[in-house]
Amino acid sequence: MLGERSGENLWLTNFYRTLTIYGFAILLAFTVISGLVAVLGYDVIKALKTLTTTSFASSFGFQETIKKTIPLIFTTYAFIIPFFCHLFNLGGWGQMMFGGTMTAVVGLSISSAGLPAFVMVPVLLLVGITSGALLGGLAGFLNARHKIDPIVSTIMLNFIAMLFLAFIGSTPPFRDPSEGNPITYPLPESGTLGFFWGIPHSIILAIGAIIFVNILLKKTKLGYEITSVGHNLHAARTYGISFKRTIVISFFMGGGFAGLGGCLEVMNIHGKLIEGFATTSGAEYGMFGILTGLVVAENPSLIPIAAFLISVLLVGADALQRTMRVPVELVFVSQAVIVLSVVIIKAKLSKWMK
Repeated sequence: MLGERSGENLWLTNFYRTLTIYGFAILLAFTVISGLVAVLGYDVIKALKTLTTTSFASSFGFQETIKKTIPLIFTTYAFIIPFFCHLFNLGGWGQMMFGGTMTAVVGLSISSAGLPAFVMVPVLLLVGITSGALLGGLAGFLNARHKIDPIVSTIMLNFIAMLFLAFIGSTPPFRDPSEGNPITYPLPESGTLGFFWGIPHSIILAIGAIIFVNILLKKTKLGYEITSVGHNLHAARTYGISFKRTIVISFFMGGGFAGLGGCLEVMNIHGKLIEGFATTSGAEYGMFGILTGLVVAENPSLIPIAAFLISVLLVGADALQRTMRVPVELVFVSQAVIVLSVVIIKAKLSKWMK
């Protein structure tokens, strides 16, 4: 009985602590954005209402929010899994682009084979996951084998992925000559996914990824090894955990999630490869994945909620720009304030508790 009460009290303490941290961070962010909107001469109340309610004011707004949430979940996992090893994967954007690009390349290359959807879809999903995983795994290997900082390697690999996408989208045989920008021919119908009530089928895979990551980190040996390496490297080595192997696997898995996100954007949202498919509201999904990961770093179970809330702000930011001509960058400022607030408050609380 005493143990149950202690566990319940600990849960309540953590809950109130989390609520306080995020509540204060969101309040501070909205205070900052309200001040900036007022200084620029816009209607503050109308701007805040547009920012927070557009996603729920219509079915279209909600559908757009879900469309942004899905790839954001994948790029957040791309960042957070290596982050548990205390390493930064800044290549979610590149891994997402590479996964989507290779999906288009393979899909268009085998389109003449006339494969049915139940064959084509799994093949393209596997291509997207594998492509992103290989790019992420390369950064992990360079760190484990040659001690190259993954911050440097993943940023450089982003540029390689970006230029490779531009090359595929602007040269035969994949380029669509009727388009002015780097865009490929559409994928065959058997290689695309559909929608139900405006919600992309890719949400099923996003839900599957949420379940998989939570089981991986909390219930498996590999998840224990990943978190152990991050918490105490020396203790992990003492218990026989291979640091190098764990690093490579964490980046491999992170890249796989980003690649899957890119693959689904090509297969489900656009139906073809488009140069800017891995961006939203003027910024990369990879950047927003890093932001979301930093906000919920201690509790990956909150990633779907955080990704959804970030997407609500992004949809609201787009509406602000359309209806009130408010620069979308103001919302980016508010998101940065949320991250900084959460990180600083967590650090202060940890220091105070010691």
